[in-house]
Amino acid sequence: SRATVRQAMALLENQGLVDRSQGRGTFVGRPKFSNDLMQLFSPMRGMTGQRTPPKLVVDDLSLVRPPSYVATRLNLAADEMVYELKRRLVVDNEPLMIIYNWLSATRFPALEDAFKGEQTIYGVLVNHYNIGRAAQRKEVEVTILDEEEAAKLETRVGAPALLITYVTFLPEGDAIEFRRLTVRGDRVRYYVDQDEAEFLV
Repeated sequence: SRATVRQAMALLENQGLVDRSQGRGTFVGRPKFSNDLMQLFSPMRGMTGQRTPPKLVVDDLSLVRPPSYVATRLNLAADEMVYELKRRLVVDNEPLMIIYNWLSATRFPALEDAFKGEQTIYGVLVNHYNIGRAAQRKEVEVTILDEEEAAKLETRVGAPALLITYVTFLPEGDAIEFRRLTVRGDRVRYYVDQDEAEFLV
């Protein structure tokens, strides 16, 4: 039936096996970029299938009042401001990932100046604020892109995506950074190489 065909085509599109464009038709999908699952949270490493090196594009770095969920994750005071860093990971001129970072402006004063000479948040924390050892809690879930995310990633609203969040903690337990990554599910896949087989059942 037509309904079955539509469902099948939608499934193939969500898996990245076909590309559908209104007014143009349906085409075989482009090969996906592969990323080592062990490097999941280091988007500049572990990626294969690209013709050119991945690059991070900085869209904005500004001082803002944090959303409530950011303030909660960082245990901020009611009137505390944060630095909000917005970036995109671009591979072969195609945006694959949105990366947001939030850091307390009280703990990291003048972060915008420190970031100018660094390529990563890690470099900023180590070289400018003497942050050494740190722990992280990382969470991964499946989501779909909203209108703003779809525009940044140059794809359709409702497309599948992987949502990755993590909080960075100092050894004494203070949360110092909250990060949110949104990865295109139709263009990226992950793999794991193991030296020994893992028999779970």
